[in-house]
Amino acid sequence: MLIYNVFGRYIGVKRVADDWQIFRVDRSEGKHSRLYNIIIPGELSEAEIPGWLGDIFHEAATEKHPDVFRVE
Repeated sequence: MLIYNVFGRYIGVKRVADDWQIFRVDRSEGKHSRLYNIIIPGELSEAEIPGWLGDIFHEAATEKHPDVFRVE
């Protein structure tokens, strides 16, 4: 699973067949839960995911957490 810091929150993205699945991630406990209401188009490449997550969650950006970046 790819783990991203999305404006201070941890989001996991996993490729399953031709689709991307997205998860809320708790890195301190090593747990994750599926988010069904957020869609990442299957045709996006791995390199395009941070931009897509930034577009979806842009309202969560703060001065302390202004970016989306991969952590794992």
